[in-house]
Formats: sequence, structure tokens, C-alpha cells
Amino acid sequence: MPSLARAFSVAQVVSMTTDRDDDQEARLWGRALSVLRHGKGLSQAQAAEAFGEGGISAQGWGLYESGKRPGIFRPEVQRKLAKALGVTPADLLDARRALDGPAAEQRPIAEIREFRPKPASGDLIIRDRVQAGAFLMADDLSQIEPRPYPALKDSRYPAAEQWLSQVVGDSVNLLGIIEGDLVHCVSAIDIGYMPRTGDIVEVERLRFGGRMRELTVKQVEVTAQGVVLWPRSTNEQFSAPVVLTDGLADGEEAEVRIRGLIVGSIRRY
Repeated sequence: MPSLARAFSVAQVVSMTTDRDDDQEARLWGRALSVLRHGKGLSQAQAAEAFGEGGISAQGWGLYESGKRPGIFRPEVQRKLAKALGVTPADLLDARRALDGPAAEQRPIAEIREFRPKPASGDLIIRDRVQAGAFLMADDLSQIEPRPYPALKDSRYPAAEQWLSQVVGDSVNLLGIIEGDLVHCVSAIDIGYMPRTGDIVEVERLRFGGRMRELTVKQVEVTAQGVVLWPRSTNEQFSAPVVLTDGLADGEEAEVRIRGLIVGSIRRY
């Protein structure tokens, strides 16, 4: 069984290289691409289908948005990406330049837990049920439309996708998040998220080439060996870091990634 640090490396959750210039630039172009796609109201699958002759897979498009395809620097690739979204390469460049603002705030975990969104318009969608213990399979075959909930967007991330997930289980109850709560997530890709010790995150595990999604919520610890995901619970069953390979068949590979930064939680009575 691979070590936790190795599993994260294989899954490419976060780059551990020392030269981050090209990686950071690729992530910024990817964020710009994501912002434009959300502005057009398109899914990754819809955008991917419009990419050049024959299109590409939704997973392939997602790799561009996550900064994992350096081909995004090539002008011909940028033209295809822009065309797929119905914009121009100049629009993509403008979106990239707009990201050259102040660096994201470094927030302690206490601030994340106590945060209350500033006024904004619109509801948030309850997207998934997320396990606060082991991974919980997402119900991607449900015919029920996602439910809106009267919650405000976090105005610090106006261009980022935001949603709510309903918590199942008690593995993070020491963080003030209990079963039935709604956690407020901001897209890790859209904000160019890099793990920080103390952050609470929603983690996604993709199996069988992305045909199965599994979700969990955990707290981040960044160590010299890599990123570790901890439960924080009064339940003794949850006293060790999550093992990314739990439940996988022998030889099965899976991609694990931090899908969202949790910026708050809502308790419904």
C-alpha cells in the first residue's frame, strides 16, 4: 500500500516541486479559463465538447483549468480554448491579467470557522452529501435537481464557483461541524488554492477514470512529507489521518484532489 505522501503525489493534489514559476503561471491561466467558463454558464463537459475538431474529454478540460497542462501557454491551444467558450484569446488574456492582484489572504483556521459572508445576492446550491468520516460516494445518477438554499456567497471570491454540501457523520465535530450541517465551499481551482495547515477542505476521490466520485471533509496539515488530511472528532474511530487508498481494490488507481476550501458552515434547526 502506498504511503499517504506518495498517494497525494500520484494524484497530483499539489505540486511539491521547488521551481513553481511555470506551475503557478499555468494555474493562473487555468483560473482565468475557469472564470470565463463559469461566466458563460457552461460545464467542463460542454466546454470540452466544443474544443476543436472532435473535442476533448471533460477530464482533459479540467486539467487545463487546474494548471496541469503546460500546453495552455501555446497560442494555438489558447485559441481553441477561447473559441470553445465563445470568447476571444484577448478575452482570455484579460481574464488572466485580472488575476494579478494581491496574493490571497493567509487566514488562520479560527477565522475560517467564524466567517460570516458579507451581503450578496442569490442562493447557493446544495450540491452533494459529503462524509465527515471515510469517503462517501456521490450520487451522480440522481434525477433530483440540486436544491437552492438561502445562503450568501463569500464576497472575497466573487468570480469563484461556490456551493453547499450536506455533512454526514461526526469525524469533524471538534471543528464545530456536525451531521446535518451545510458546509460552504469555494472552488479550489477557481481560487488557485494551495493547502495551508489548519484549513478545512472538501476532498474528492475519482475512481474508474472519473466515473465514480467520492467525497469527504477534513482538516489540512502540511508536513515535510506532504499534505495530511485529519479528522477532528470526539469519536475514537476517527483518530488518524484519512488513508487515501481505503476501499480501493488491489492495483486500483484513483485521483484525489482538494475540490473546495470550506469558508463557513450553516446549522439548520
